[in-house]
This record gives sequence, structure tokens and C-alpha cells, in this order.
Amino acid sequence: MYTFMAKANCLGTDTESFFTDSHGTYEHPEMLKRICGECTVQTDCLEYALNNEVKGYWGNTTEQQRILIRKAKGIVPRRLFEDYNLKD
Repeated sequence: MYTFMAKANCLGTDTESFFTDSHGTYEHPEMLKRICGECTVQTDCLEYALNNEVKGYWGNTTEQQRILIRKAKGIVPRRLFEDYNLKD
């Protein structure tokens, strides 16, 4: 776990709510905005999500919002699964 996650408002909440359904929508977007909007580590969470290819709602942003932010800032996210495919 990353250090900022230990202080996150979402810690201990229903993590399923932070991911989209089969139609690509969040079940409770207002709840997510409230939880993330009041979080003291929102900036750290967003930075992590921008720099790593993660799914779901992070740092008060959707996946689509992060794509636009990355384009505007020239950020190429690291694919997390690459960590598991390292050769010896």
C-alpha cells in the first residue's frame, strides 16, 4: 500500500463503488465526489492515478477525466502490470 492510502477517506469503504458498471457509469457519483472532495490526500491520490494506469475513481477524477489531464500535461502513465512481467 502507498503511504497516502493509509490516510484516504475511502479506506474501509465499499471499493466496488469506485469502479464503473458494465455500461461505464459509476453507481453513486455524488458519493464519490463527496468522499474524494473532502479527502486530505486527494492531491497525492490524483498524482498517483495520473502517473500510473489505474482503473476506477481516483483523486476525485474518472478514468476519462484523467486521460484528458494526461494529454494536457504530456503524461504517459506507467502500466502497473509491467511490474509483474520483469525479467530476471
